[in-house]
Amino acid sequence: MAPGSIVGSIVHKPSGNETCHALEGISLPAVRTDIPDMSFTAQLNLLQTALRHTRARMLAPFDNQFGTIPRDPEIFVEDVLHYVMDEVAKDLKTFGHVLEEDTSFKDVVNHYPLYLLHLAGGDVLNLHFTGDYPDTLFLTISKGFRRPEQFSDARMAHVTLGVSMDPTRLLLAILDGLNRFGH
Repeated sequence: MAPGSIVGSIVHKPSGNETCHALEGISLPAVRTDIPDMSFTAQLNLLQTALRHTRARMLAPFDNQFGTIPRDPEIFVEDVLHYVMDEVAKDLKTFGHVLEEDTSFKDVVNHYPLYLLHLAGGDVLNLHFTGDYPDTLFLTISKGFRRPEQFSDARMAHVTLGVSMDPTRLLLAILDGLNRFGH
């Protein structure tokens, strides 16, 4: 079997001792203990790599008749934001990472979600969408800690996004925003 190949639901990595289980549903990858903590910039680079793969799949003509921003933020979140993040999750899964929505988090005003990115190295990033719907949308990516309500300002990336019914536009805005943080 070739290093890095995917067989069934198990991802085999090059050194042979870092097998991650990427099962359907919510399943966390195995924690690797043989590598030092990954830097925050390296974690952002992993996310960027998955976004680039997603971008290649999602670049499609957008029907402008569906361009009107709905009054109900739940429609935007469900039809655009969750769709984009589901597509990103598929690509992250091929790299052995798990992206899942934190359903215990509720923004009752704007309905923007919080996602947890479980990297194959065992680290967790919080992908927190915030803003004042329909005027603003931001993505804050921060290092996760043991307590879910704890964030680190020292390890944080903040990306300004626009509210649009075009999923490709949202994906490109996230990717462009992450490009500012370098490699």
